[in-house]
Amino acid sequence: MKVVGFNQTGSVSNIEVLESPAPGKLKEGEVRLKFLSGSLNHLDLWVIKGLPHIKYQFPHIAGSDFCGKVVESRSEKFKIGDRVLVYPGGSSGTDAREYLPENLRDDFLIRGENSPGVLREELVEPEKYLTKAPEHLTDERAGAIPLAFLTAWQMVVEKGFSQPNYDLSGRGLINQTPTGGLKTSATILERIEPVLVHAAVSGVSQAILELLLSFGFKKIAATSRSEEKLEIWKKRGVQGFISGPNLETELKTWAGKTRFGLIFDHVGEVYFEMNIRLLRKGGKFITCGSTSGFKAALDLRHVFFRQLQLLGSTMGSVQQFKTMVNWVAERKIVPLVSHTFPFDNPKPAYELMEAGRQNGKIVLTA
Repeated sequence: MKVVGFNQTGSVSNIEVLESPAPGKLKEGEVRLKFLSGSLNHLDLWVIKGLPHIKYQFPHIAGSDFCGKVVESRSEKFKIGDRVLVYPGGSSGTDAREYLPENLRDDFLIRGENSPGVLREELVEPEKYLTKAPEHLTDERAGAIPLAFLTAWQMVVEKGFSQPNYDLSGRGLINQTPTGGLKTSATILERIEPVLVHAAVSGVSQAILELLLSFGFKKIAATSRSEEKLEIWKKRGVQGFISGPNLETELKTWAGKTRFGLIFDHVGEVYFEMNIRLLRKGGKFITCGSTSGFKAALDLRHVFFRQLQLLGSTMGSVQQFKTMVNWVAERKIVPLVSHTFPFDNPKPAYELMEAGRQNGKIVLTA
């Protein structure tokens, strides 16, 4: 069986197609999946270049995102021919605290990072980690969903919306519809807006923008180093700002006296102090990364006088994953795909990701 992986860290030049034993017989509740597509994430670059907290076992199989077709099943939930998405996380089973979501347990694993990845011709998975892929999406676009949209979902819904004083009625920002879907309250959105999303070219930021638009947000700002890459979002009503020395002044002017209710970021150090100044009283700063550096200065007086909330976020739970995929299907959200490459030739995909020339997800296809 072919897999995408590497035998040593240090450079994207080490990525290659390797041979690995095929999965064995299915256990009860498991299915066998044939690879259809899977996208790259910036995490893949960090992993192949070497992360000090990971004890690599070579060859290391890469990848967190997998869309596949069921070719054998011992599950009552999934039948042969079903197209499914795989939860990009997991657990080793050593943390028995089932009352915690998976991504808060000590044994949480991210596929392709601190556990073997999913870029394989064939994958065997328990049914608990699977959900049917949205029917409106092609294989390529379905494979762009898992990690980026799960990360975005927790940041937007679980972290961004979970503040009781935004909803004086007590009903919550997102409510179940009679058909089991989700809806948002325009009144509550007005209490949160405006919203700022940094680094609009990244997969997570683009997923955040898609979710915000699907929930009905109108006053959204996005930053990027490229005017060209902001154009697609400007056409959809997002206000674009180019990163530079005047960025804070321009954002303050646009947001007005109310400033920002929510700021989503994974750039880190370079924008941190600016982000704190841009938040309104009671505002939230939500981060899932620190690509520009992790040593950020914080004047604590901002936090307690203005009652700010600084929230960290990593991935999401299995239940959040399934809810997110249902929302993508219900609202027919289509992720941006920049380039596709064949599974058998992954190196150009990694090189493109490293160069940062994409505007959308980079996807490997069968």
